[in-house]
Amino acid sequence: MHMMVVHMMAELESIRSRWVAAAAAGKSFAEVGGLWGTVNEQVSVAARAGAADTTMIDVAPDDGSDDERLWELFRERANSLGVTDTTCVQGSIDDADTVRRVGRFDAVCCSGVIYHCPEPLHTLRQLSAITRETLILGSATIPEKISSSAGSFSVAPGAALLVPALTESHRVVLGEWLREVGGGEALGVNYPLQTEWELDDNTAWWWFFTRDYVAAMLRLAGFEVDNIASEWEGRATLYLARSMGSAPPHLD
Repeated sequence: MHMMVVHMMAELESIRSRWVAAAAAGKSFAEVGGLWGTVNEQVSVAARAGAADTTMIDVAPDDGSDDERLWELFRERANSLGVTDTTCVQGSIDDADTVRRVGRFDAVCCSGVIYHCPEPLHTLRQLSAITRETLILGSATIPEKISSSAGSFSVAPGAALLVPALTESHRVVLGEWLREVGGGEALGVNYPLQTEWELDDNTAWWWFFTRDYVAAMLRLAGFEVDNIASEWEGRATLYLARSMGSAPPHLD
């Protein structure tokens, strides 16, 4: 990965951790979808900031399958950082049963999830259902002009691209746009799916959102957007949002 991109991502991760610490101090905290990558999880950040309690919610199986290793890695990391009392919940945030089981939290963090969800507005409404005060949301995003060695194209402000509907030329441009900064494999974009597009597949990249599109969805889902931070040449964006009617968190 390019040195400049590493610096940009480190800066964005620092912002996310600062927002999480401010929102979670003395409050209940949950992270949704934080197992992938393990070291990027925010439960330990919230715990060390003085969260009253912490919960990890993730769709990864916890049933002895190969994917169970993600839960093991998370528990090992949490233990190594002195975080030993986190509640672990296996389930999809898109499922009504998961929302019923976990209840509500003062602060919620969810990064790298919504563009893997076929119905992202539904996902955000589910996040709203479990968020009492503050949501820190991270998503892959696109600028209004995408250029790579494979070509370029423009999208309207506030637009979104549904990956299964893309032309092959647009798919190639987007795939190279990700690869050129070390973006790796994006299933359905620059890496082939093993099956057809299926609505219960949360590994594929279903969407590319502009920054304003995500902000609009947050408002529709019941949030006020207080702050936005975007890095990696427009490829990643963080949103600090609060449930309508709740006071903004204090940021040092």
